[in-house]
Amino acid sequence: MIAATTTSGPDDTEHRRFLATSMFRSLDGLRALSIIAVVWHHTHSGVAWAATKRGFLGVDLFFVISGFLIVTLLLRERCRNGSISLSAFYVRRSLRIFPLYYATLFLLYVASYSAETVGPTIRRDLPFALTYTANWVEMLSMLAIAWSLSAEEQFYFFWPWMERCFRGSCTLILCLLLTFFVGVQLINGHVFPLKSSPDFLKETSFTPILFGVALAHVMNSRRSFRWIWRVIGHRSTAGCVLIGLIALTSIPMDDISGLPRLLVHVTMVLLVASCVIREDNSLTTILHSWGLVRIGT
Repeated sequence: MIAATTTSGPDDTEHRRFLATSMFRSLDGLRALSIIAVVWHHTHSGVAWAATKRGFLGVDLFFVISGFLIVTLLLRERCRNGSISLSAFYVRRSLRIFPLYYATLFLLYVASYSAETVGPTIRRDLPFALTYTANWVEMLSMLAIAWSLSAEEQFYFFWPWMERCFRGSCTLILCLLLTFFVGVQLINGHVFPLKSSPDFLKETSFTPILFGVALAHVMNSRRSFRWIWRVIGHRSTAGCVLIGLIALTSIPMDDISGLPRLLVHVTMVLLVASCVIREDNSLTTILHSWGLVRIGT
């Protein structure tokens, strides 16, 4: 629910404009950049510049965008209708993901019988891909890339219920979950190694998705929007944050897990926020370009 205020100002006008925005075109461009980064990661070894070897961080940016967009839609539906239709949400998600995903898995399963080398590992990993649990186990085949979609689906399954059924305590639940996953991300493999835990917990985990959820709540509230507008509402902020993100990803370290990757996540949140808080941000020319919007869409 949007918090009531006794005074109004330019930032209240911007908040109304934000709530009236049905499509954030800049996010299509950011989503495209995250996709391009991941494709680069899987097809190129990078060059001397450290940032070119960290295309895997595109998944983290995608997670932040996803958490923000999904929860923004849920909050607006609740504000508009007084409730959230979980059945409608799951029908939309299923139609968007299931047909193509399961068709791909079926084709890989059939093809695995003609691939003597990789076929057995594909069939071994298939149950985890089918049940969206690939992020919790060690995957041995090309289906290992299903970990990110597994994390997304687990978020889709869990969080809409929180928004609908625990409206009054949703913020507390979010804070507790963020504290837990940030703690695991910082501790695991650094303060003491948890060798039996999946790599998913050591690296990305649900932290960027939950950061996106938190951003959606912050920007949906008039009171917190007024604060964030005064901090990052300038048109040039998006470009400055992007420069900061590039600098962080260029840190010359072999392993950026733990605190460095957490700082990357926070910067990604600021980037998404600065791109949606005003559509005329300094990255508009790039992010609204036809090619990036088409890829992101």
